[in-house]
Amino acid sequence: MARLIRVLLVEDFDPWRAFYSTVLRKLAEIQVIAHVSDGLEAVEQAQKLQPDLILLDIGLPSLNGIEVARRIRKVSPKSNILFVSENRDAEIVRSALSVGGIGYVVKSDVLELLPAVAAVFEGKQFLSASLDGHDLGVSDAGASAGGRFIQYNPYLHLDRSISFPKFLASIIEAVAADFGNVQVYDSSSRVLRIVAHHGFEREFLNYFDVVSCDEQCVCGEAMRGRSRVIVSDVATDQLFSKDARSTLTRANVRSVQSTPLIDPLGRFIGMVSTHHKRSKVPTPLELKQIDDLAASFLAKLD
Repeated sequence: MARLIRVLLVEDFDPWRAFYSTVLRKLAEIQVIAHVSDGLEAVEQAQKLQPDLILLDIGLPSLNGIEVARRIRKVSPKSNILFVSENRDAEIVRSALSVGGIGYVVKSDVLELLPAVAAVFEGKQFLSASLDGHDLGVSDAGASAGGRFIQYNPYLHLDRSISFPKFLASIIEAVAADFGNVQVYDSSSRVLRIVAHHGFEREFLNYFDVVSCDEQCVCGEAMRGRSRVIVSDVATDQLFSKDARSTLTRANVRSVQSTPLIDPLGRFIGMVSTHHKRSKVPTPLELKQIDDLAASFLAKLD
């Protein structure tokens, strides 16, 4: 952390606020610019100060921490939110992460606070080691006495939402695709799962319903590289396994593009793919339309 990190503390218990300030002063790069004890005041100060980091409790007067985070995401979208709470309930932790929390530290594990802050500014998410990762839908990879680095996907709860089909329809219309699907990333098992599709028959959906990171196909390759993959001719491209190519051919798919969906906080949440019955390379304008529609969709996700 080479630059100065401006921190807003949101905690209604004076001894905890004093303790956080003492701990954070151990890092020369940290500057505590304000501390508040009320949820509504936290939103106001976040909007006014635009801090780099907000340490946020769950149980607050006037407005709970989950709702505070939801509102802060709108008024100070570049602020990183690190929850620090004694609440260990899995549903509460999932909610905290789903509204934009970059990590969650349990107060009794407060010695993890500095590693958590450091992780945030290394672009990682952090979860207290004492929390049960399986209950939260995250793997134990990276777990240690100092906490667990996670790649939790806060959008899994939207898998039955009408948002995804509408988003897919807008993409298909923009590029005049014959087929398409949206997949959501499940970080606990490192797979993509189809949550919306257009034009496909049962065989295709059964085969590609769950795609692992190691799968030899377009979305598997795009998932590994976190970058768009385009195949202009399924019949000749060497990317596919024999089974994947056969399934695509029987589905009358000749060309494919898959674009990773990265939310405003830099989290990989899934993939949008379009397919054509003919050999085709998307034009620069079509790719820009996909990117613009994806950015607009991701910015609106709650």
